[in-house]
Amino acid sequence: MTAKIHSGLTDDNDFIKLLESMLRGLLAEQAPEQLWVIQIDNWFDHKWLGFSGNGSVGSEFPRWLFGYESVKKQFYQEKLTFPPFNPNRVLGQWSYAHIGTEYIEVPALALPHKTERQWSEQNLQRRVEDFTQSACFVWYSANTLKNGRGSVMVYEATGSSIRSWFASFNRKTEWTLGAIKGAKRADVAALMKTE
Repeated sequence: MTAKIHSGLTDDNDFIKLLESMLRGLLAEQAPEQLWVIQIDNWFDHKWLGFSGNGSVGSEFPRWLFGYESVKKQFYQEKLTFPPFNPNRVLGQWSYAHIGTEYIEVPALALPHKTERQWSEQNLQRRVEDFTQSACFVWYSANTLKNGRGSVMVYEATGSSIRSWFASFNRKTEWTLGAIKGAKRADVAALMKTE
């Protein structure tokens, strides 16, 4: 595997090594055609897992009671969409293709995250299955050196099936696994030890 995590000045090198170990495990499990590694400015939590965006729906209360005909609602759709991170938070998006036995960085024809802001209604239509049939998307948090905590979110697309999960990490003397959503703790811990 040649896919390397691009480490910046605010990234803890041990967290990057842990992330690279997880990548090796993920790619060995699935061998997807594409790999996307996306760095998000600062820590993010499990609420981003499956989050599609905000929209408005009709209010169940009469307008005279609160003065509004519609209310804001968070959407989590059955068909996964790309999480609607603000473009300012997306520090980098790297694309790799499975060529032979390795993953080689390639120029991207389209990006999972747009570089300009757009309305939530547009985000609600950016489905992962429309983007690719065989890919692994890995989001990870930046600024781990200062924060002492990190987060990783994974969407694994194979055909029309998409598996998604989230894991948080904390650094005391070394990086340890924190909260997990959408995966078994033992499975994520095994990925951390992939050599």
